Amino acid sequence: MEIFLLRHAETKANRDGALATGSGDTLTPHGRSQAQSIIEGLMEFEVEAILSSPYPRALETIRPFAQAAKLEVDVHPCLAEGQLVLGESPVQEELKYFRHTSGYDYPSEHEAAGAFLSRVVEAHKLIVSQPFARVLVVTHGHMLRELLNNILSMPNKTRFPHENCGLTHVSVGEVNMVNYVNRPMCSN
Repeated sequence: MEIFLLRHAETKANRDGALATGSGDTLTPHGRSQAQSIIEGLMEFEVEAILSSPYPRALETIRPFAQAAKLEVDVHPCLAEGQLVLGESPVQEELKYFRHTSGYDYPSEHEAAGAFLSRVVEAHKLIVSQPFARVLVVTHGHMLRELLNNILSMPNKTRFPHENCGLTHVSVGEVNMVNYVNRPMCSN
């Protein structure tokens, strides 16, 4: 299975250097331009399915490509942003989602680190359970880092870099292999 992990395009908070933002952060005009500029590059990967965070910045990033590729966007709350987890991993906690006014399920804005890590495990299971050979996952920086650590069963937590519209390609099989990390798909 080929997994392509894409971080959303630029938001105001990203541009201003914030590490993480709430669920309502949307793309800047430059971010909307980035979302258009990734279409051609993503077409080359011949993805068969798109999984996305429910947050507007992820959906706004992937919709132009999804329309061009004639693919549905499968939205999952487990792919939403979470908090940065440094050092020892906390104990996993029960997942709790609520129905947002957008119509999508969201994790709590005040989610504990253990619940976030439970979502990472859920996201990993969701991705590898897909019946497709080539899957694009659109999410956020902290989720991408934790997903990579989980998929690769890293013995020590690694802080993989992820710029806006940075793409990471992981081959999952008997041996999980990273083909590249944070490949720029657009200008930052």
